This record gives sequence, C-alpha cells and structure tokens, in this order.
Amino acid sequence: MQIYKSTGKYTFENTDINFDFEYDQYESTQDAVDNLGEDVVLKVINRMVKVDAGNTSREKAKSANGHSTAKVMTEDQKNANKAKRAEDKALLDMLKTSGLDVDAIKALIQG
Repeated sequence: MQIYKSTGKYTFENTDINFDFEYDQYESTQDAVDNLGEDVVLKVINRMVKVDAGNTSREKAKSANGHSTAKVMTEDQKNANKAKRAEDKALLDMLKTSGLDVDAIKALIQG
C-alpha cells in the first residue's frame, strides 16, 4: 500500500476552492484485503460499481435528452486525439529527461 497526496477543487459562489487530501493506493486486491479486510473491500467494490453505473446512466440520459456537454466524436477523431496525447506525452517525457528546469523550458518557448 502507498499513500498518495493530491488536490481537489470545488466551486462556491463562483469562486474555486482548492483543498488537499490523501488516499491509499493498493498494489493488489490481496493487499487491499490484507489492509482493509474482505468485508470492507467488498463494500468498496460494490459502491464503485454503483457509482460507475450511475455515471454511465446519467450520461446516457443527458445525451438522449439533448443535455450532454460531452462532444460526440467519430472513431477517427478519437484516434487522432489519442495520437496527439501520445505525441504530447513523448515530448513532455523528453523535456523531463533533458535536465531543463521549468524556467529554462519557459524561456525556450517564449523565445
């Protein structure tokens, strides 16, 4: 098990509020069972299955009613976006391994 730190955000009266939180990440199902117990793991799995089903159903209903903000894309568009993300990631990985710090990268970009 590893403990990760992250940040979240919510909006209150048109103002974004940021907050920090920590969560456990398990290496395997057995690791989760060893740390939480079988009953808790089963409850967590069932809750996530319900959340996923609700999210999928909500998006389907929004789409059917014309309320969805998700852009419907063709397979070609999806593949092009996936390729672009892979290209961007490869570039970012190259920058990370180059030894340049953030200020040096910004200076290169700005000319």
